[in-house]
Amino acid sequence: MEIEIQLTPDPIAETISPPPSLGAHGAWLEFRGVVRGEENGGNISALEYEAYPEMATGEIRRILESLGTKFPCLAAKVIHRVGVIPVGDTAIYVGVASPHRGEAIALLAGFMDRLKQDVPIWKRRALPPVAANANLRTSGPGASADSHRRPQNILSVNEALAEIQSCCRPLPAIRAPLAEAFGRVLRETVCAPSDLPDRDRSTRDGYAIRQNDASESFRVVDTLHAADWKPCQLKSGETVRVATGAALPCENLRVVIQEHVERDGDRIRITKHESALNLRQRGEDVKAGQPLVPAGAHLNAGRLALLASAGCTQPLVSPRLRVVHFTTGDEIVSPEHTPRPGQVRDSNSILIHSLLRRFACETEQAHLPEDFDLAKEQIGNQQSAIGNSDVLLVSGGASVGDRDFTRPLLEWLGFEIVFSQVNVRPGRPLIFGIAGGASVPASRLVGSLAPPDKVRVAFGLPGNPLSHFVCFHLFVAATLAKLTGAEPVKFRRGRLGAKLDDAPCPRETLWPARREPTGLHPLAWASSGDVTCLTEANALIRIPADRGSIEAGGEVEFLSTD
Repeated sequence: MEIEIQLTPDPIAETISPPPSLGAHGAWLEFRGVVRGEENGGNISALEYEAYPEMATGEIRRILESLGTKFPCLAAKVIHRVGVIPVGDTAIYVGVASPHRGEAIALLAGFMDRLKQDVPIWKRRALPPVAANANLRTSGPGASADSHRRPQNILSVNEALAEIQSCCRPLPAIRAPLAEAFGRVLRETVCAPSDLPDRDRSTRDGYAIRQNDASESFRVVDTLHAADWKPCQLKSGETVRVATGAALPCENLRVVIQEHVERDGDRIRITKHESALNLRQRGEDVKAGQPLVPAGAHLNAGRLALLASAGCTQPLVSPRLRVVHFTTGDEIVSPEHTPRPGQVRDSNSILIHSLLRRFACETEQAHLPEDFDLAKEQIGNQQSAIGNSDVLLVSGGASVGDRDFTRPLLEWLGFEIVFSQVNVRPGRPLIFGIAGGASVPASRLVGSLAPPDKVRVAFGLPGNPLSHFVCFHLFVAATLAKLTGAEPVKFRRGRLGAKLDDAPCPRETLWPARREPTGLHPLAWASSGDVTCLTEANALIRIPADRGSIEAGGEVEFLSTD
C-alpha cells in the first residue's frame, strides 16, 4: 500500500486529488475533521495541536501498514495540522484508495480509532474568542517558522520553575504521631505552651542555697530528686540536697556542686566558692507563647524532640508522598546481570530511590518495555498504584526518537503536558505534566487511573544518570517541596575554589561540584551519561548561557544537593 503522511502548520487544501495508483476503477474515500466552534460547552475560536513529528509519522505509518494487512487498500494519505487551527479549518484529512468501498471504510474506521490512542498528536488547548484573534496568524501563510514549533518551545530554568510553582499546590495536611512524622514538613507553627524549662532546675548534683546567702554552714532541710516537686522558701543558713535535673523549691537560688562541699550529718560547709549558678533558669530556652518550630520546617530528630518536650504529640504535617517510578529502555538490565553488547546496567532506579529518601514518601518502582502497547498493558495491571500516586516519574523516552514514548504515555494517562524542554545542560528533554483537579477535562482521564478530584504531577526524565541527578535536584525536588508545603528550591551564592573550564554553551549549565570550606570545586564530567562525578558531587554550579569558563575565586550561584 502506498502511504503518504504530512504534519504541517499550513491550511489543508480544499481539494485533494486521488493517487495515480487508483487508476480508472475503485473507491476514493475522504475524511475531514473540521474544528468546531464549541469545546466542552464553551465557544472557542481555535484549537492548538502539538506533535512529536518523527514519532507521530512513524506511528501513523505503522498503524496503516498493520490495518492494510487486514483490509487490503491501494493507498492512504494522512495530513494533520499542528499549531493554531481556526474554527472551520480542517485539522485532519485522511484519504483512502481501494478496489472496493468496504475495505476503505473499514481501514479508515480502524485508523481513526487508533489515532487518538496511539499517535503522539494531542490537543494542547482551546483558545477562547477574545484570546484567539491574536494567535490566528501563527498557522497561516506568512507566520514565522518558530511559531510552528510550539511542541519544541524551550523554557528557561526560571520559567520552568515558575510553571511548577504555578501548577502545583500543597497536598492537604494531616495530623500524625511523632513516631511517624520524621522527614515530613510541619504545616503549622508550634508555639511553647509554657516556659521551657518550666522551673529553675539544677544542672549538677549538689546543694541549693539562696543566691545572696553568706552563711558559714548550712542545715540540710530536704532532699530533691529529679522527679520531685517540693516548693518551699529557703531561709538563710538552709540548704536542700538536689540531684541533676531537680526542680528547685523556690526562686533566686544557686547550686553548690557536691565536690565543693563537706557534709557532717545534716550540716554542710562550703569549701570552695564559685560564681556559677549551676542551674537552668525558668524560660531560658523559650518563653510561653514563643514559636518552637516554624511551619515549613523539615522534622528531623532534634525538632521532633522539641515538639515532644512541648507536648505536641500529633503535629499537623504533610502527608507521606506516594511516588511511582518507571524506567524504560530495552537496553536496560538489572545491576545483577552482565550486560550483553548494546546493554547497560540500570543505575537510575537506585539513584532515584536514594534521592527520594530525603523526602517522606513511599516509592514503587518497575520497568516498562520499549513498546507503547506493551507498556500500556503493563501499566493497566498497576492501576491502583498509579491512580493513588502523587508523583509519577518516568526515566528515559523523553526525547523525540522513534521509540521515545514517554510523552504520549503520559497523555494516555490523562496528564496535561505543561512543558517538554528546558534550556539547560544536562537535562534538556524534560517533560512536566499535571493531571486531575480542574487541570484536565474528565473525558481525558483514562479509566480509573486518575480520580477526577485528585491532583497529580508527572515527569519524563531524560535517561542519562547525570541528567537524572540535575533534573531531580532542580525540578523534581522543587515539585516535592511545593506538594509538601516546604520552602522552594533556592540557589545560593558562593565562590569557586578552582577554575571552571568550559566552552560557551547556548544552554544554561548545572555543573556538578564538590563544596568545601575553600569554595566550590568543579568536577570533571564527559557527558550526561557520566556517573563517576556523582560520587563526590554535593552541589550544582549554575553557569549562565554563553558564559564559558570562570576563574577561581569567581562568584557563582549554586544549588546544594546534600
